[in-house]
Amino acid sequence: MQLAISGPFRALRHKNYRYYWFGQAISVIGSWMQNMAMQWLALELTNSALLLSIVTASEQVPVMILSLFAGAILDRKQKKRVILITQSLLLFFAFVLFLITYTDVVQYWHLVVLALMRGVVTTFDNPARQSYMIILVGKEDLPNAVGLNSMIFNLARIIGPAVASLVISTVGIEMCFLANAISFVPVIIGVFLIDAKEPQKEENGKSVFAEVIEGLKYVYKTKVLLRAISLVLIMGTFILNFNVLIPVYAKLALGRNETGFGLLMSSMGIGSLIGAFLTATRRKEKINLNLLFKFILSVSLVYILLGINKSYKVACVLFVLVGLLAISFNTSANALLQLSSSDEFRARVLSIYFLCNAGTTPIGNLFTGTISQKISPWAGFYISGLVTIVLTTMVLITTFKRRSLEKTK
Repeated sequence: MQLAISGPFRALRHKNYRYYWFGQAISVIGSWMQNMAMQWLALELTNSALLLSIVTASEQVPVMILSLFAGAILDRKQKKRVILITQSLLLFFAFVLFLITYTDVVQYWHLVVLALMRGVVTTFDNPARQSYMIILVGKEDLPNAVGLNSMIFNLARIIGPAVASLVISTVGIEMCFLANAISFVPVIIGVFLIDAKEPQKEENGKSVFAEVIEGLKYVYKTKVLLRAISLVLIMGTFILNFNVLIPVYAKLALGRNETGFGLLMSSMGIGSLIGAFLTATRRKEKINLNLLFKFILSVSLVYILLGINKSYKVACVLFVLVGLLAISFNTSANALLQLSSSDEFRARVLSIYFLCNAGTTPIGNLFTGTISQKISPWAGFYISGLVTIVLTTMVLITTFKRRSLEKTK
């Protein structure tokens, strides 16, 4: 049954997407509660920006190593089955984290190991879920579906940290991990109820390695994909280091406790929610490379402002802008890559996207963690912003040069 829904929520007219979306709406709140609790726990155990960056980087290392192979494997598999397995494993990891924290045996190395294990699973989970959406809604409603998915993700970014800070200060940090474990149940049920038909996968006799190379060549030869991926790589390495930058900024630069940290995260979530809504209302024809350039240069300027700011109230306002611009970039890049890819290569293209978007953050985490510790808690922001502007300008100049050459031919 397809409901008569239009406007910014038009993707919800698809029954299968509703099953998926409402399950995710609950699950991502738990995920954000766990993210904040795990970051704060790592900082409390070590009081070190560098050691915190190692925990956050550990979750992304598998993405960096396995993403390309994950995409090639996923292009051969039924997405629904993969999602059910990955979500069940993430539930299990969250429950283990609850147990070791509740029994007061948790140590720093536990967080590193669990982060690595989560990273392996999410390397398959993220591209599987993203490439599944086009099966649920079709190409016409895909940008709206991506935007709506981002809306609930970022609404959870507001609710999750706020609830987590309250839970930590009242009943204990371990209850955030239990809440996350329980929150996976609705999304598993929702995916199980989906009855969308996926394209039949034909065996082509090629090895996974051969299909990885084929996917890389496809991106390299498709100009819009190559340029978009270049910008995603810059963004993922130097801007999307929130897991390290924000707790360090809150505690060491602005002298705030977990409540202050939670409010900064929620401020960014408010901006992200606005950005996701704007993406959901944007037509697919308006999602292009020029839009990506505007978003990444703007967020870089806000980073520089954060690097010179000393006011907590001003920081809250600036984090609203960071959230708006960062999520607008990510959702637009995601939609552009999916719309510009053929069905045969979509999972591989999205795996390259996640490699550049999240797989490079171990490098970025260590970069910003080291700078924040060696120079100052503010330096991570303004140096990251300056580096991003320089690299983006290089891509922009190269893009305009190629366009000029193409016009003269």
